[in-house]
Amino acid sequence: MKFSIDYTISIEQKKITYNSKECSFDTTPSVQWINFDVVVNKINLTVVGDKIVQLWGFCGYKEWIKSSYSVPQSKLGVLKVTDNLEGGFAYGVRNDDFPIYVNTQTGWVCIGDPEKKGNAVEFITNCVAVIDDDMEFVSLWLKPEQLPDL
Repeated sequence: MKFSIDYTISIEQKKITYNSKECSFDTTPSVQWINFDVVVNKINLTVVGDKIVQLWGFCGYKEWIKSSYSVPQSKLGVLKVTDNLEGGFAYGVRNDDFPIYVNTQTGWVCIGDPEKKGNAVEFITNCVAVIDDDMEFVSLWLKPEQLPDL
């Protein structure tokens, strides 16, 4: 699956929350009408048109690996899916799950490879994606309003 980034000063203004009882991330306000979802582990990235506009889904925190990784420098922008995908479905970014890291000092959670370089875009408030030079997904960085008790 291929992605593109359009750097702008406008991003989706949403809150990212983590519900410890449900072990899930969510964004508010939510979008009800979608074209399709792109799935990273069990987290759905909702696509409207070709633009990712929200995220939600299960992410069990007992699997998280404590780390000191820092969120990469990013610019504000729009994250787009460039593949021509049929609406009404969910498409996985890859066949197996990415590792999940958490920095309890900064509050950032990284799904993917925290060391691999690429172009970083903050496409939702406190949500950064890293896309490599081949236009492929590297990592998703999330900073919910509050982390669960780890």
